[in-house]
Amino acid sequence: MVLKMGIRLFKNLFTGPATRLKMREPFEKQRGHIDIDIEKCIFCGRCSRECPSGCIKVDRKAATWELNPFECIICGVCVDVCPTKALSMLKEFRDPSDKKSLKGYKGTPPTRPTKGSNSDDAEKSVKSPEKKASDSKKNEVA
Repeated sequence: MVLKMGIRLFKNLFTGPATRLKMREPFEKQRGHIDIDIEKCIFCGRCSRECPSGCIKVDRKAATWELNPFECIICGVCVDVCPTKALSMLKEFRDPSDKKSLKGYKGTPPTRPTKGSNSDDAEKSVKSPEKKASDSKKNEVA
């Protein structure tokens, strides 16, 4: 038994490591970490409502988006439900960290037209010359 351990010891001294420190190439369907394009985000909050681990916090009024990477289970649900495709799943692993910190982003919330804006009404009331001509032909036929 001691002889077998001695042989194994010498074998391990002169051979390379049995495992690699990092993967050379990511697998085809590997999930790495979540990334956001804050300019596309409309702060609807669907990602935070659908997230099973609750690692995403969205504040529509303050136009902030926060991710706790230590709570994220990298399931990809948030990426699937995002209506503007602002979230994406990157294949690269995130860098190791010894401190728990949130990833916070601040953007500008989308502006909604108010009820009193006349820009939409003006576009509807102004007809193009082609529509005016077709409307007059319909009136003549009837």
